[in-house]
Amino acid sequence: MTRPVEPAKTISSRVTSLMNSIRRMRTDLHTDPEASSTLRIARYNLVLMDHEGQVVWTGDWDAGGAFDFGPRHNLRIFCEYTNHTNREAEIAEYEIELMSEDGLVVGRFGSSFGDSVIVVPGASRVLAGQWQL
Repeated sequence: MTRPVEPAKTISSRVTSLMNSIRRMRTDLHTDPEASSTLRIARYNLVLMDHEGQVVWTGDWDAGGAFDFGPRHNLRIFCEYTNHTNREAEIAEYEIELMSEDGLVVGRFGSSFGDSVIVVPGASRVLAGQWQL
């Protein structure tokens, strides 16, 4: 048995309809109001926590001047923690908070270690984070 061949006009209209649908979906992806917003970042904080989620230490840094952070931008932050106490510091997870010029947290990202990291007195540990809007 042979299948009936659809007329060229029918095939053409289906292809055109499909192409219009694809174009609409692509433009809809770029018109998302949340994705097109930018953040103004002026400072960042490093928050170190133990295995129970209790804050062990916090540090605050200036970002070198406020800057706009927008879609498709990639932000990498490296923070160094030095244990200036006389006892070991246990770090199980950390967060880096991005702060606006008004002091509000506009973004937060971090990581946790499989096992707690012990930082002995006088030792340093570099913690890095990457964030994308």
